[in-house]
Amino acid sequence: MAIREARWDCMYCGTKGNLGRNKSCHHCGRSRPGGTKFYLPDDAAEVTDDQLLEQAGRGADWICAFCGTSNKSGASACRSCGAAREETSDEQEVKTYAVGEAPTTGDMDLDEKKPVPPADDAGQKSKIKPLAIVGAAILVVACIAIIAFLIFGGRDVTASVDGFEWQREIDIEAFRTVTEEDWSVPAGGRILSEREEKHHDEEVLDHVDVREEVCGQIDLGDGFFEDKMCTIEEPVYRQEPVYQTKYTYEIDKWIVVRTVQDGGSDHSPFWPRADLSDGEREGKRSETYTIIFKDSDGEVRTFTTEDLNKWQKFEFNQGVVLKLNAIGGISEVER
Repeated sequence: MAIREARWDCMYCGTKGNLGRNKSCHHCGRSRPGGTKFYLPDDAAEVTDDQLLEQAGRGADWICAFCGTSNKSGASACRSCGAAREETSDEQEVKTYAVGEAPTTGDMDLDEKKPVPPADDAGQKSKIKPLAIVGAAILVVACIAIIAFLIFGGRDVTASVDGFEWQREIDIEAFRTVTEEDWSVPAGGRILSEREEKHHDEEVLDHVDVREEVCGQIDLGDGFFEDKMCTIEEPVYRQEPVYQTKYTYEIDKWIVVRTVQDGGSDHSPFWPRADLSDGEREGKRSETYTIIFKDSDGEVRTFTTEDLNKWQKFEFNQGVVLKLNAIGGISEVER
């Protein structure tokens, strides 16, 4: 639990960086008034001197109600005017800060004029932030432009219908007995065997790690800061396998046993013959239709759909306008 000596700024003469142990400004000699802001500079080292460590543990300084002099906690009378300490005497406030929130500069920084850097450095530094903002803005605009171009970019070309293609297929199903495995048995399933098998892993609390760590700083009100220590409890989990019963079963169901298909390069599609055997039925049907275009540059382009009505509305040698996307694909056809 480290102790570090603070600094304070004199509100009377503006002297900065008075040592926390000092009750008076080393420049003008004025007593440190109540409410003075203590701060920890970035280079504040840990106190190792036994005398200073003892001083840091005495308690917050108190302020003489008669002359305003700052006194050590253990003093019963004011070091300046000799007045006895009263129960109502003001004390420097003891404050607790979270990690990284303890002040690193004093009150005088509020009115301090910052030095102006040399012209070159000033110009360079002043440009860094605007350049970063401009660069980020350009990147965002570029990304939007690329996305917009991919979606909306491209061009229109004139073309004519140069041909058609179609493909149709039908799944043929049969009612069969099949063997399957699962964690449960569906209705109609007949269990053949069962076994215990890992289903998933589950997090189980293994133990709790307990450690002490610095979780802030305490302004002791006497010119010193002390590390605040917190007890951290961190649960540690382990993976435990969870087992369940897995079943092997047989069940009677319709399954795809074959697929029949047909296709052509004409404008008259038909469904292939199923030629069903006993115990078979037609299952899912699927179809795709392609229109072949030749544009004004002689380039062949294709457009595929599953909509028969849309496909049938086109005729050989029909003139159209093809709307192309950024990568040359057909996004829309205008007749």
